[in-house]
Amino acid sequence: MAARVEASVLEAIENNRLELPTMPLVAARALAMLGRDDFSFQEIANLIETDPIVAARLLRLARSAAFAGLSRFDSILTCVTRLGSEELRLFLVETAVHHILESRDPCIAQMCRDLWRHSLAVAILSRDLATAVHALHPDGAYLGGLLHDLGRPVLASTLLDAEQRLLGTRTQRWIMPSAWLAIISGKHRSIGAAIARKWGLPESVPRLIHDSAAYDTGDRFATGNVIMLADTLTKREGIYVGPLNVEEMEGLIAQGKQLLALDDAVVEKLVNDLPNKIASRTG
Repeated sequence: MAARVEASVLEAIENNRLELPTMPLVAARALAMLGRDDFSFQEIANLIETDPIVAARLLRLARSAAFAGLSRFDSILTCVTRLGSEELRLFLVETAVHHILESRDPCIAQMCRDLWRHSLAVAILSRDLATAVHALHPDGAYLGGLLHDLGRPVLASTLLDAEQRLLGTRTQRWIMPSAWLAIISGKHRSIGAAIARKWGLPESVPRLIHDSAAYDTGDRFATGNVIMLADTLTKREGIYVGPLNVEEMEGLIAQGKQLLALDDAVVEKLVNDLPNKIASRTG
């Protein structure tokens, strides 16, 4: 059964028939506004106010410890102005990713919640590690980390749809993490990259999704190496869904630290700070 479903999904991918999720309208329109030279924070604030969920998430983020200041943020305009264009751009992409990872299907809902926390953790740690390396672009590392696993829930949902189409029903058992992880291994990154392109993100972002699958020993300070290390460290901390190989993880962590010339104490401090930073982004 699993083989039949896998074949159906892979055929859809091969023939470009896999339906990719679009970016939520408010996030897409706000990102388009930010791309203009004459953008207005007032205009963007007015747009965000039309979506109560996005507005509430923005208020929560602006009031978090990460952006604590001398004044309270009681209006959307104050929030977007305080965050600035770059942080606001990251927030909007983050909101779009979160939207995808809020599945209503009980088969994958918990998986999506776990993947959301994992993706957010990898994004935060990637930015912190990139900052520590100095030679890298922290915001690019954040986006790459946030989107590196985005193809997983899309493929999981597609697998369920294919199962129902082929068998006339959805089972509740075969789509457990061990099953779908085995089926989509190596496939989800191309889907994540395709989503990033469909959303109009810079071409560097889909490249990072591909490049973070393995270390680039030819370019020690590649941003993909930072994301790979952040991903492995996050898995070691148990912020992940699916089986893990502890011995392999420790080897990858040691390799990543060596490539990026990162001190053990610096890395472990960033990892220890991670839970509080995740809480700041999620409330």
